Amino acid sequence: MITTPIITRVDGGQNGRHYRVEGFSELFPSVTNVLGIISKPALVPWARNVALQSVRETLTDYMSMETSVIDDHWVNAVIDKAKKKPDQVRDEAGDFGTQAHLLIEQIINGMEPDVPPEMQIVVDNFFDWRKESGLEISLTETMVYSAKYKYAGAMDALAYRNGRMVAIDWKTSNGLYGEYALQVAAYAKALEEMTGEVVSEAWAVRFGKKAPEFEAKKVIDLDGTFVAFRAALYLWRAMQHEHMTI
Repeated sequence: MITTPIITRVDGGQNGRHYRVEGFSELFPSVTNVLGIISKPALVPWARNVALQSVRETLTDYMSMETSVIDDHWVNAVIDKAKKKPDQVRDEAGDFGTQAHLLIEQIINGMEPDVPPEMQIVVDNFFDWRKESGLEISLTETMVYSAKYKYAGAMDALAYRNGRMVAIDWKTSNGLYGEYALQVAAYAKALEEMTGEVVSEAWAVRFGKKAPEFEAKKVIDLDGTFVAFRAALYLWRAMQHEHMTI
């Protein structure tokens, strides 16, 4: 049984998302906030390509017009639009993921939500995965925290296999990336600390947005992966302080 204190999400601070955990005076950083310290080199070329594609589309549309006058004002508007495009795409993906998580949570809890057409494939992929997984899903969107290491987060689902706990995190991204293993390992180890029981497995499960597919990967070495998360946590905390002076 999980006994969880009141955990309140705190957004908007200088150092990213945190949680206020009942019984503790300090704020606990969120797991995803901590993992933001890890370099993601693929994001730079992705953002560049999205911006360039925005310029290409704008130029193509503009050149099809009968009257096309390119001046400084137009150029600046195109550049400004291109600069904003990566953030727009990221935010839209985040909104899609949030809606997908909500629908999956409602389905697991026995509800029959209205599924928008653009979300139907995600829901179908979830049903396909659940049928093959062999897991009994017990809880959804469960808050976990570590009093020992002072972090917290929202684990997407708790399941059981042969009576043993399994931690799960849903994804609607285009792939399953390395930091996802650290994320679900952090949830699993916080869950162990809270319950005193062993989490036997931790999974990241991705549901395709455009194709009938799902991808599920299990963390190979939970203990070792948690050490990697703690290294990220140590670095994240170190970077919150000034290390040089005049």
